[in-house]
Amino acid sequence: MKHKANILLLGFTYSLSIESLPGINFSKCNSLDELTELLLSNEYKLIISKFKLGDKTALDLNETLESLKTYFADSTANSFKLLVLTSTEEEDNICKVNKLLYFPEEMNLKSLILKLIDLPREPKKTDKDLAIIDFNELFIRVDNNRAFIKEVIEKFFSIKESRISEILVPLENGDYKKAKDSAHKLKGVLANFSMLEAKATIIELEQIILSEDLVKSLNKLKELNDKIDLAKEFYLSNQDQFETT
Repeated sequence: MKHKANILLLGFTYSLSIESLPGINFSKCNSLDELTELLLSNEYKLIISKFKLGDKTALDLNETLESLKTYFADSTANSFKLLVLTSTEEEDNICKVNKLLYFPEEMNLKSLILKLIDLPREPKKTDKDLAIIDFNELFIRVDNNRAFIKEVIEKFFSIKESRISEILVPLENGDYKKAKDSAHKLKGVLANFSMLEAKATIIELEQIILSEDLVKSLNKLKELNDKIDLAKEFYLSNQDQFETT
């Protein structure tokens, strides 16, 4: 029987929905000094932190944790992971550049926390390795409220063309920043719907837009549109997944 996992929440003055998850012990602290004391006396599997911690950031936190891991040496106590909750695209990019594991704060954390022992990283997979829609992950995200997510997904499919247009129009007008911002928002939607193939494609699209290559951006946007259409077909052919007993 597995023992309960210990998770430390750093910098949160409010409650997170994940704190109701069974089988996990949560602790909270608000400063790096308090963090050090807790780490020296407890064994944590995961530290979840806000990006900004007063006048410090997640970069300062990571530096502190790396020093502590050196202190712990070969002890099992040095196996904790850091997960940073980001609230802006700038924070996302800083985490990417510094190779910090991060997760957008507005997204549902439960599916990530339920994979505590093997935290997911940004996938480097080909499309054939990815699910069109990962229903298991999707239903975890919404606490198995299948009727609700069915309604939301169908609403998304009904306005999909406008979401694609929000990327296409600024691209054609040479406004790459606006196109990138729209792509970033759509990426969050696709992630919330566990449309893994489409999400992988839009991550590629974001990078191409940054290079300001119009032809490649338009080609990748067309591919994204096709992947979302494929997800819709897959969704419609798997309506039994949404049946409730």
